[in-house]
Amino acid sequence: MALRFVSLFLVSNLLLLTYCEHGYGVRETTDQHQRRMPHMDHMEDPKMGYVTINDLHVGKTISIHVPTKDPSSLPHFLPRQEADSIPFSVEEYQNLLQIFSISQDSPQAKAIKNTLEDCESEQIQEVTKFCATSLESMVDSVRAIFGSQSPFKALATTAFKKSNTPLQNYTFLQVKEEATSKTVVCHDLPYPYAVFYCHDLQGGTKVFEVSVGGEHGEKATAFFICHMDTSSFAPDHISFRVLGIKPGTSPVCHYIFPDGLLWVRS
Repeated sequence: MALRFVSLFLVSNLLLLTYCEHGYGVRETTDQHQRRMPHMDHMEDPKMGYVTINDLHVGKTISIHVPTKDPSSLPHFLPRQEADSIPFSVEEYQNLLQIFSISQDSPQAKAIKNTLEDCESEQIQEVTKFCATSLESMVDSVRAIFGSQSPFKALATTAFKKSNTPLQNYTFLQVKEEATSKTVVCHDLPYPYAVFYCHDLQGGTKVFEVSVGGEHGEKATAFFICHMDTSSFAPDHISFRVLGIKPGTSPVCHYIFPDGLLWVRS
């Protein structure tokens, strides 16, 4: 099972750093990986699965958009030594296109440049951010945020069964809150090998593990993260329009895509 997809195998065997064979083919830019400010947590997608915290109960039904691409076809993590040997900066952009044999005007080249720019973007207020080019570097960076003596774990939404109807209704079958005092969320970025943009979450968060059942019989375990203080969100943020609420009046919760990863400190 590919570490690139960060499945529950990774959650339960996180420190067993095994690696799969890797290739250098960049993904085409899809709806989920279009250019965005990386700190938005995919929250600009109206099919995200927004709910209020009061919606997180057994029997609730919402529409969720799930990726249809086979996760085994996505790029894999490189071992740290190999990842560290490859330049990773906007300054080396032209050199990287040569390394990966990618045409200057291709969608892949644009995706690489966007990823490098996202990773070199300035810090956002009090948010701590980093880009991880290997699993080891991700673990070390998360440990630095949480504190070297603090226990933490990784949580990941399981793969939904591939369906011809990626947007469908799912019913909450079981809801459980995770004990957490601090959270770091990581999103994958389009690149020839696995690269994740990670950042801690300010303003207080809660994390919920939700067992869901699809209208066509699919079942999966999804994670929702709730932003408890939304007063700093932009007034026109899409979540307010979807949920019919105003900034600061109610927590906003959203589904974490299967290619994302939550690190939580209890």
